[in-house]
Amino acid sequence: MKKRIIYIIILLMSIIGISCEEEGRIDFIDDTAPAPGQVTNVTVDNKPGGAVLRYTLPLDKNLLYVRAEYEIKPGVVRETKSSYVKDSLVLEGFGAPDIYDVKLYSVGKNEKASEPLVVQINPTTAPVQLATKKFRDTFGGVAIDFENPEKANLAIVLMADTANLGYMSELITYYTAMPKGTFTYRGIDGLDPVEQEFSMYIRDRWGNYSDTITAKVTPWFEEYIPKSTWSNYTLTGDIPPVNSSYPITRIWDENYDQDGFHGMETQMLPHTLTWDLRKTVKLSRLKYWPRNHSDDRWKRGHAKVFEIWGSNSPNPTGEMDDSWIPLGRFESLKPSGSGTQITQEDIAFAQEGIEFEFGVSDFAPNPFTPVRYIRFRTISTYANASFSTVHILELSFWGELVN
Repeated sequence: MKKRIIYIIILLMSIIGISCEEEGRIDFIDDTAPAPGQVTNVTVDNKPGGAVLRYTLPLDKNLLYVRAEYEIKPGVVRETKSSYVKDSLVLEGFGAPDIYDVKLYSVGKNEKASEPLVVQINPTTAPVQLATKKFRDTFGGVAIDFENPEKANLAIVLMADTANLGYMSELITYYTAMPKGTFTYRGIDGLDPVEQEFSMYIRDRWGNYSDTITAKVTPWFEEYIPKSTWSNYTLTGDIPPVNSSYPITRIWDENYDQDGFHGMETQMLPHTLTWDLRKTVKLSRLKYWPRNHSDDRWKRGHAKVFEIWGSNSPNPTGEMDDSWIPLGRFESLKPSGSGTQITQEDIAFAQEGIEFEFGVSDFAPNPFTPVRYIRFRTISTYANASFSTVHILELSFWGELVN
């Protein structure tokens, strides 16, 4: 019996040894193998700020990847690699249209590289140059409207001489990949309604810059609308809370660490929430804080499209009749764009509070009408369904107190 056990152990060790030898042969790299041949049949598809190269790979079992080396600007060399299972390379980072040389190397598993094959590309205007930007007066600050047709990752840098030192310094950098949008700067407590000078430029992640523009802007007067007088004014048809722990009053309790209002889960859209400001106000802008739980960020009851309506004498039946005035229709969009991926930028954007401005539109021809009662009407949420709850961690208004 003892001999049999010894025999089994020796047999198992032999099998393990054979397996290790076979695995070693799979990973074996022949240091004496020559470098692979060059790629052939290269075609160039020039793009904004870059190009796509397509080619035929050499028939060589030793080939591991294709490497491109190129200067995006004098002295700045970039390297891009593409594995042996692909037949193309994407080149990026060129700040200006021009003729650029690209060196293509075929690299083997032993890291031996072929002689370079030099091809020329001529990128079209870079995304950082295609993007447009302009200043605009707004309530309590300055607004920047931008368009980013290539949906590139861009940084918009706003500057001013706030300390009267004779030169501009950075106030804020706004990062975005959205095709268009607006961001605002108001400082800590809003800017004084006097003429002020600002400058702005855009840069990309490769250090390419747009031109710098300068303009004088006069912020419009506005004030924070205190919440101490707000009270529940739920009307027939309004969405109820999912339970007594998440009442409508959480919308204005100034607590940004709790769950806020959480509506009934199975309500058909659109649905409404109504409350009384107990003050008559003209509204200029609002901030919406969605729920901050990881399973709710840009999901479930996060309001995607919503409307704000105002009234001075609402119908107690809760009907959306002529007693209600449309003040604004807004869409909450992820900075990273459509899709299910949620980035740190998306999370920070929501945690800061998503800001919207009231303004004249086809939906709201008279957005600055003084009102006392507010109705939040949820049109759609990130549940992307015909029925949904709505989550409102907090809501704040700015504007002008009338009485």
